[in-house]
Amino acid sequence: MTVLGMPLEMFLVFVATILAGSIGAIHYVIVHIILGRPIEEPLTDQTAAGRPVENE
Repeated sequence: MTVLGMPLEMFLVFVATILAGSIGAIHYVIVHIILGRPIEEPLTDQTAAGRPVENE
């Protein structure tokens, strides 16, 4: 069975990709544009536990 000329499995992956991208775009607009919350990126390297990385 084909949907829009694609096998069903490929079409489902296509739809999931579009859906995930749309959710990400909606999140960005609401949280970062409308609410004005900045994207917080750490300025220093940290380990998974949150401790600073010791440079040798």
